[in-house]
Amino acid sequence: MTRAAPKECPEASSYPDDFERALAFHGHLCLDIAVGYRVARAALEALAGVADDPKALVATVGNDTCAVDAVQALTGCTFGKRNLVPRLTGKPVYTWQNQRTGEGVRIYVHFWEAFDRDDGFMQRMRDFRDGRLSPEAAAAFEAEHAARIAHILAAPDAEVFTLRRISAAPPPKSGGFAAQPCAACGEHTKVGMLVDGLCLDCRPAD
Repeated sequence: MTRAAPKECPEASSYPDDFERALAFHGHLCLDIAVGYRVARAALEALAGVADDPKALVATVGNDTCAVDAVQALTGCTFGKRNLVPRLTGKPVYTWQNQRTGEGVRIYVHFWEAFDRDDGFMQRMRDFRDGRLSPEAAAAFEAEHAARIAHILAAPDAEVFTLRRISAAPPPKSGGFAAQPCAACGEHTKVGMLVDGLCLDCRPAD
């Protein structure tokens, strides 16, 4: 679930330049973009040198939340460059590897395990979003939202995530641009995505 609320971003001077860059890419301020910023910064620091070469780094993400936009904005791993790989396990897990060696880091965000256990923040966020709060309560929620983001940005690494070094085969490359028609619908499909001549749309459900 996306933990977003007030859409307005604060003044550009309020946050570090690279966080502002992530905000500009994402389009709004939320808790997840702050978390994504923290893990992306940690990965860049852990993989100094490798991260300087955009062709050497590949990221694998376990969810499709706002945090992934910070991954793209800060580390340069994007869907368009085919070095951002979705492995949607539903976990807040983000992995970066050297595409040549397989060496890298795996980051798991345990911050969410203890976050909002009573659903109070999320309920206030829904009420804010739907206009059900009084002006005073809305102002209080905006202040709470800003304070939570400030906390995420400033908290010790150990409070937000765990990072461990890994050495494993990097995700397989998606292949070039070669395509063939699907045997059922006839639409051209990347060769590596055809199974028994069929595209994903035409394969029978498991």
